[in-house]
Amino acid sequence: MNGFWTIALGVGLQDGLNPCIFMACAVLIILKLRLSPRPLLNLWGPVIFVLVYALGVLAFDFGPAQIIVLHKYFITAAKILYFVLGLGSFVLGVVFIKDWFLLSRNLPAGDFIDKRIKLFAPQGWVVYLTIVIMALLLSAIATLWPINIYFLILGNEVLVKGQWQMVMPVLAVYIFASMWALLLAGAFISIKNLRPSTLKIFCAAIFLTASTTMIFIFK
Repeated sequence: MNGFWTIALGVGLQDGLNPCIFMACAVLIILKLRLSPRPLLNLWGPVIFVLVYALGVLAFDFGPAQIIVLHKYFITAAKILYFVLGLGSFVLGVVFIKDWFLLSRNLPAGDFIDKRIKLFAPQGWVVYLTIVIMALLLSAIATLWPINIYFLILGNEVLVKGQWQMVMPVLAVYIFASMWALLLAGAFISIKNLRPSTLKIFCAAIFLTASTTMIFIFK
């Protein structure tokens, strides 16, 4: 059983470099920066997003929700969604670079996230529902990224034949290991007294990477 844990951890770290993870990082950044004035939302919003994303990937990758991914219309819709999200990420990435350029020269820069992107939700439950839907959506299209063949063989031939009490913890290790970039991004933007210029260039790198990977994943 120890070998299963090692494979799950290693393959998860490898598969953590996928387009949807970077897009999830971009969404987490928007949530973290936008929800900052509201303590309760700021605490639970990102946590709910990460948990729902992880459970969604688990369901879509290894559960009954796989039937949705295999539907032909899902692939078409996912391609369109990839392109739209990638284009939006590119625009935000350029804006963050502009803000970083101004801040690096001690010039005033607008706070794009706080002032122009608004979660139009006076009630907290609307925000939480939006977070859940976005997390599930990214979880679904994340399944289009090919999982390491060795883990697929392990899952198909060994794990699914085992008892669920043994299977699910190993799969959970894989899922959370594959989210290493998302967890690191969340930790980075949570640093107190982070220089605005550093935050801007970090956000620009995340959004432009998400844009590039999501637009060009389908040839």
